[in-house]
Amino acid sequence: MSVVEVVEFTDPGCSWAWGTEPKLRLLRWRHGDRLRWRRVLGGLIGDMNNYVENFDPVRNVRRQSGYWKTVYEHTGMTYPVHLEWMYTSTEPPGKAVKAAELQSDEIAGRVLRRLRESIFVFGRPADTDERIIEAVRGVEGLDIDRFIADLGTEVVEKAFTEDWEETRRPNEHVMALEGDTPGIGRAKNTEGHWRFVFPTLIVRGPDGEATVPGWCDYERYEEAMEAVAPGTTANARSDPTPNEVFATWATATQKELDILCGGEAPADVVTLHWGEGSFFLTPAEAASRGIH
Repeated sequence: MSVVEVVEFTDPGCSWAWGTEPKLRLLRWRHGDRLRWRRVLGGLIGDMNNYVENFDPVRNVRRQSGYWKTVYEHTGMTYPVHLEWMYTSTEPPGKAVKAAELQSDEIAGRVLRRLRESIFVFGRPADTDERIIEAVRGVEGLDIDRFIADLGTEVVEKAFTEDWEETRRPNEHVMALEGDTPGIGRAKNTEGHWRFVFPTLIVRGPDGEATVPGWCDYERYEEAMEAVAPGTTANARSDPTPNEVFATWATATQKELDILCGGEAPADVVTLHWGEGSFFLTPAEAASRGIH
């Protein structure tokens, strides 16, 4: 069976990327044994002052929460109704994910998830090193002392810069896209550079390359796999049960449960009703965050 390479362009602060989490979890669950995944942290916002005149992270809350509510109406994923402040930049959390990658890709994925949840569930964006460290404490497998030591190193800075630059080499497919559908995936010009939008997946296999940009139906991902490596979606793993969801991931939203297993959360998980939508944590994850 051919191995399919997936390059995911993403950012912790992107609401469309957050909204796509359920579909990417399903893709990796069904076909993870034939996917070789690489995550590129692209840097959604370098400096919010380049977008908002006299930017104030607290005064900007209503405007940003309103935008994220609009995205929620498309994705069904939670948005921060009670947003306390708006992030000034998404580069610090992006670099934090690169620091976690020095330990493992799996741990980096857990760190990325925590950073997303700091925004889109709890409304307290982890946009400084201090806030990031607080947000990721207790992440399973994370050596927090090593993580803190790695933040700000030249190795992490170089890794993030390479991701930032790769994101700003959009291909012809996304440059040529037309239309005004929300989340369409057309390349964007931000802070003086063209870039891929988040999320964008580049899928590569023996028969070529396919690009799946922006907000789209789940089927587009499987179609891309088939286009570059025919037969790779056959014999997919059966969808998880609710118990398997929480044996695999420490947290899930109601939308993720709907897409992954179409079921209710197990009785032993911790449930939070946070703004729009419910959020569930395993008991161990809740305890690691001091949530009861």
